[in-house]
Amino acid sequence: MFEKLNAANLFKKKKLTPAEKEFISNNRNFWSDYPAKSDGNYKILVEQPSIPTATHSLATITIILNQAKSFTPVWLHSRDWNIELLKSYVSTAEYIKYPKSFVNVLNIILISIYKYMNIVKTKDILSFSYDGVKYGDIVYDTYLAHEKVATIKNIDIKLLFVIFVCIYKHEKFRKILDSDTFKAVLVSHQVTIDSGVLLRTALRYGYKGYINTGTHRTTLQCFEKLDDVYNYQHKPFPEDIDDIITKLGSKFDLVYNSVYNEYISGNCSKDATYAFSKDIIYYTDRKSFDYDYKLDSTKKNVFVMLHAFTDYPHSHFRWMIFNDYYDWFIETLKFAKKHDNVNWIFKQHPSIKYYPAKDVSFDALFSDIPDNIIYISENDQIDTRSLIYCADIVVTCLGSAGFEMPAMAGIPSITASDNFYTNLGFAIEPKTKNEYFETLSNTHNVERLTPEQQKRAQAAFMFIHKFSIVNNSACPPIISHDDHIDSMIISKHMNKIYELYGKNEKIIKSELNDCIKEVSEMNFRRLNSLYHFLENY
Repeated sequence: MFEKLNAANLFKKKKLTPAEKEFISNNRNFWSDYPAKSDGNYKILVEQPSIPTATHSLATITIILNQAKSFTPVWLHSRDWNIELLKSYVSTAEYIKYPKSFVNVLNIILISIYKYMNIVKTKDILSFSYDGVKYGDIVYDTYLAHEKVATIKNIDIKLLFVIFVCIYKHEKFRKILDSDTFKAVLVSHQVTIDSGVLLRTALRYGYKGYINTGTHRTTLQCFEKLDDVYNYQHKPFPEDIDDIITKLGSKFDLVYNSVYNEYISGNCSKDATYAFSKDIIYYTDRKSFDYDYKLDSTKKNVFVMLHAFTDYPHSHFRWMIFNDYYDWFIETLKFAKKHDNVNWIFKQHPSIKYYPAKDVSFDALFSDIPDNIIYISENDQIDTRSLIYCADIVVTCLGSAGFEMPAMAGIPSITASDNFYTNLGFAIEPKTKNEYFETLSNTHNVERLTPEQQKRAQAAFMFIHKFSIVNNSACPPIISHDDHIDSMIISKHMNKIYELYGKNEKIIKSELNDCIKEVSEMNFRRLNSLYHFLENY
């Protein structure tokens, strides 16, 4: 039933270019210090290779898992990638594909129709599950992303197709995992209908799930049960916060300032390059901001930090008060129009142009608003650091502003969802709509955080932006949103890798050796640079 593809088979499907042949030779030589460990009883199913940046990062992780756990990587087949490219990392790497079966597809169609009709009846997409696995969040978010809409106003036939694909992939992955001696899977996200379904299917049937996110600054986690998928890769637990505060001691402020300066430089994430850009206005005093936006300076400034509506609102975390990001935004805007005791500043997400939503017109929504409400659009952005001086409170559904502003300036934050800094002791976290709007009603009375609360937020800031991550110097620095769709990205990416290999060989292999040592531990759960940092600080 399952066809394993060797190099000879694949050459017929994807012919190597001269540049790819050269890369294979150089790449194989570079990683020759790590000869493949082979154990027929230890295989790991790796998601389908996609863009070069993500695939190169995943491939370096297969080296770590092969050396630490003796896992032989078996990649899901992609006609766009030759197996020889993947074997240049781990020489025993394999490809596997799953042939279509009309009988299976017909059965899945019938199940999908039944599930879809139930959703039409109940209007509850998030409750959808299959084979004991919760998939409603992935289905909802996939619909938003694929249809480029901010919310689901009407349940239509397109949702049936998403449900079908979800069930089809679940069955496809289940049968692949059952076909050989797999012990685990490796994915690049816990969301999306590809990575997310593969991860959850594996966990459902007792396989371990490894998730690698990032490129030159990467994370690696090991999940063993389904509920683990909501443990976001950068999530600090209360004991992590306590460790940072206790063990850094008198050096706490020095380390925080170092992490802060690195973050605002834009070298940590794509979104940071837009949030802290030299090309946009940076306010360093509230008087100028209030004057420019004609705000009453006697009122508190409440910044509502908008989300990219199509960027998977549900499947990262366990729950949110509202239906989705759009529902949260529109209900908050309605509330703001009725409450003029504070200034409401709705600030657009810095990367919004890469997440278009065809069913939303912000110009129309903000065309008729009271004087105490302003909208900062993507074309009129301000540097996010301006909030240090101009904001009294920030409101977010589950965004990073909810810990960044508390850390940077002791500014209180209000959230409307489970997130990666929940229950750490500095955010205001209503659990129901009533509590949320009651909290908003009291924004004029909310005071700055105490020094102890701000310190906990700073510890979270350090963990999220520094210690939850390990360096992977084999991968090029941040790839922009524009580069992801660049037709020349493959050749550019190869050239950048060559450059890194020549310049950073000792660093790359030292980092890899540290990761191999940590991952090889029996109870490995996630890579974490905190304790390594503390040992060498």
